[in-house]
Amino acid sequence: MAEASPSRDHDRSAVAAVGRVLVAIAGSAFELEPALSQVAAEAAELCRADMSFVFLRDGDAFRFAAASGGTPEHWAWEREHPEAIDRTSIIGRVALSGAAVQIEDVLADPEYASVGYRIGGNRTLLGVPIRTADGLSGAFGLGRTRVEPFSNEEIELVSVFADQAGIAIRLARLLAGTHEALERETAVSSVLQSISRSTFDLHEVLQTVIDSATRLSHADEGNIQREEHGRFRLAAWTAGVPESFRAIIGGQVFQPGRGSLTGRALMERRPVQIVDVPADREYNLPEAQQASGMRTALGVPLLRDGSPIGVLIVWRLQVRPFAEQEMALLTTFADQAALAIANVELFETVQRQRTELARFAPQVAGLLTSPEGEQLLAGHRREITALFADLRGFTAFAEKAEPEEVLGVLREYHNAVGGLAVANGGTVEHFAGDGLMVFFNDPQPVANHQLAAVRTACEMRDEFGVLSTGWRKRGYDLGLGIAVILASRLSGAAAAGQILVSQRVQAAVEDRVDADPVPDLELKGFSQPMAAYAVNSVRDKVGA
Repeated sequence: MAEASPSRDHDRSAVAAVGRVLVAIAGSAFELEPALSQVAAEAAELCRADMSFVFLRDGDAFRFAAASGGTPEHWAWEREHPEAIDRTSIIGRVALSGAAVQIEDVLADPEYASVGYRIGGNRTLLGVPIRTADGLSGAFGLGRTRVEPFSNEEIELVSVFADQAGIAIRLARLLAGTHEALERETAVSSVLQSISRSTFDLHEVLQTVIDSATRLSHADEGNIQREEHGRFRLAAWTAGVPESFRAIIGGQVFQPGRGSLTGRALMERRPVQIVDVPADREYNLPEAQQASGMRTALGVPLLRDGSPIGVLIVWRLQVRPFAEQEMALLTTFADQAALAIANVELFETVQRQRTELARFAPQVAGLLTSPEGEQLLAGHRREITALFADLRGFTAFAEKAEPEEVLGVLREYHNAVGGLAVANGGTVEHFAGDGLMVFFNDPQPVANHQLAAVRTACEMRDEFGVLSTGWRKRGYDLGLGIAVILASRLSGAAAAGQILVSQRVQAAVEDRVDADPVPDLELKGFSQPMAAYAVNSVRDKVGA
């Protein structure tokens, strides 16, 4: 009976180990580290190592990715000290040779300078390359706490496993990357949907931004600072940010400069990274670093029209620089935070303007504190004349113009037409963007309220002519349509510069108004065509 060759036994053992790794990948919920930890454990088992570390290539260095065995202190040291490609470490020698390398007794090797072995208590070390179709992608660092060289059979076995494991690791990284890309897309979409709502909680949106940015950039903690009244204040932070750190940052007045990460981001107006904060000689907030434990930190400015309105900062508790892809992702989240802040500020501006526009209804303010006001609020009937006005071409203008331009036009328009309405005894019921509604004869009586409404409309048209001249010089093509009575349907039928009145209003003011009939109008919401008149002017005297 033929005996199985050692090579075949090695292959079967390696394949079985890889099978267990694949099972771990399938059950890892698309997370890379659990799969790599299983890889490390299988490698240690195959060659009877006391500890097994997995390092993955990152440019010109190899970074710690997972481990089986060893101590937490050793793990932490390896995370903070990437292995260079040279002869000072076992991983560096593997990278140089492209083959398995053994050091029988690290204490007897004069070239070995890495202190990781001292922390881990290792004496015999073995490094084994991990290859994929793209070349050398990583390496195993295996150790024994005694001087006991790995046998040729053990080296061959773990080498066969490394070749198989390289494929499994590539699969795990691909799955993790695909899942992470989907998660990034979902997070970005979720924030945008929140911002697109007409009203939203800014703190909630900023909290979602910083939580997503921190998690998806593989940072440990983060915060967002927002400019308020000339100072940058904490607006959101992740759950693990210490209160002592928040207190320190809250007491700072950040200015553009090199002394802090916030200052650098404000000064350079681009993402700024500090690879190792304690080792940075220009960083002058040591108490903040000690309170937070930050080592590698990244600051991204929140920009609006090129000017910073905040800063998004994330950090890691070990030295591990952020990759370009992570920096690009954080820039996307910073842009979203800036958009959210800008939208809230715009909403607050509109609210302030609405408050200011209350002065266009001073009659109401006076009546609310009087006995007459109480009677009016209790309910009553009174004939009124309503005036509706809106801007022609405003929607197209608002789509193309900057928010500040739109607000500027609305401010000028509101001030002009609102003032005229009040001067003629009208009450501004509401402004809705470019839409205006004024009614006459309530809450205070207005003699000949129909004529007062038509006079107001004519004055608005004249005043708008002055405004539109200036707007046209700035490239704004806007017109004004006005209607009196029959609700806003008649206003929508008025051409730019035209004042339409209902037949009933015309009958009440015909001895003072020069008007021409227009063809009957088909108005939405009315079952019959409506008669209307186009007002040309108001005469000072009856029959003049």
